[in-house]
Amino acid sequence: MTGRKTKIIATIGPSSWSEDILKRLFLEGVEGFRFNFSHADYEVFRGIAAKLRSLETPQRPVTLIADLQGPVVRLGGFDPIQVHPGDKVTFVQGERSSEGIPIPLRTLFELASQGDLLYVEGGRLAFQVLFNDGEKIQAESLLEGELKPKKTITIKGKEYPLPSLTEKDVGDVKFAVENGFDAIALSFVRHEGDIRRLRELLYDLKAEDVKIIAKIETRSSVENLEPILEHSDMVLVARGDLANFYNLEEIYRVQEDILRKARLKGKPSIVATQLLESMINNPVPTRSEVVDVITAVKMDADALMLAGETAAGKYPVVAVSWLKRIIVEAEKLEKGQLADYEPQDHFEAIAKGVALLSNIIGGKILAFSERGNTARRLAKFRPSAEMIVYTNWPPTARYINLLKGVRAVYEPSLNKHSPSLFSELLDKAVKMGFVSVGDIVVFTAGRRRGSTDLISVERVQV
Repeated sequence: MTGRKTKIIATIGPSSWSEDILKRLFLEGVEGFRFNFSHADYEVFRGIAAKLRSLETPQRPVTLIADLQGPVVRLGGFDPIQVHPGDKVTFVQGERSSEGIPIPLRTLFELASQGDLLYVEGGRLAFQVLFNDGEKIQAESLLEGELKPKKTITIKGKEYPLPSLTEKDVGDVKFAVENGFDAIALSFVRHEGDIRRLRELLYDLKAEDVKIIAKIETRSSVENLEPILEHSDMVLVARGDLANFYNLEEIYRVQEDILRKARLKGKPSIVATQLLESMINNPVPTRSEVVDVITAVKMDADALMLAGETAAGKYPVVAVSWLKRIIVEAEKLEKGQLADYEPQDHFEAIAKGVALLSNIIGGKILAFSERGNTARRLAKFRPSAEMIVYTNWPPTARYINLLKGVRAVYEPSLNKHSPSLFSELLDKAVKMGFVSVGDIVVFTAGRRRGSTDLISVERVQV
């Protein structure tokens, strides 16, 4: 992680699931790997997860993320067709139809009204509803492109009244737990009850250590953000689906607000969708994409996620290399000042004190975090120095691996109750080359579960 604090997540797909590409992505510095369960192939996913886990080292955790499909409506089966602005297209309820484009679920026909905009494949195609009789919808195409089967279709400004955790999702969660995934990304979250249902499922599966990433991609999720943050472990700003509910010029404000509130709660955040979209086909990003990435870094996201760029693009490794390069340049613009957030409790106050002390004396932070709380608290205040955080619990290492500025290290021999904990941390950090003779080190840890209540300062001696 040297020279870069913001973490990188890459989506795995046909372009990247060869053993060679997976290894190259890992060597490029990718911290998290997202599996899109909308297109799940269990045998393929099982093999890829095992390959990625085999690359992991105590100093380089690998975070595996299962992204659930959620309550979506998709087109049925048909031969792809080219559509042009002004073309009239008929959508028909059913699996297949000779009378138009089939849509298996009736939900769309119950919800769409004359004048509504229908977005296919995240807005790549758009149609305006001319009429809807409950069985057929005639719509006018607004964009040119290829209409393909099995793609998602949404209604601008409207949420489907479907359960957040579908039967398919439940099966996918069970697969993810059985195959050692570290986090579940819950799609189309609307309120904290959606998070609770997934948490209960994980509890039933004896997988309480699997983290929940709430995908913020509906108007309801934005309006209920604070309780969602309270019950989730991370949030993901899914800008593509947010565009179904907000005008394009509003997305900047919405993104900034989500990231700020996540930081206030001390919860890690991810920005996704079309960061380097042009690199699906081109080896160099556009200028506007570079500015977009820099904006996300300056907004202080913990991690940035590539989707089609690494899953289906021609240049998956080059895309990661460019993202890393842009992040490093963007982070040079950061002023190195402590984040101006008020502590929410006395444990956060201690963490802020550690961060402030580190900034004042120019010391590296060396911490122990059993369940990740100390690491989260430290990362919230964004100290300018590197934070090396040790843990004796693999799920914690893979969680804090996605925190901005945190170098996560797994060390099973450590015990938070050891009277020589700080000496052991320092000894291991010196041996691993994380700190050197003459460095000033600020130590911190928590004696009780969930706490951050120990501080010490030391200059590294020969």
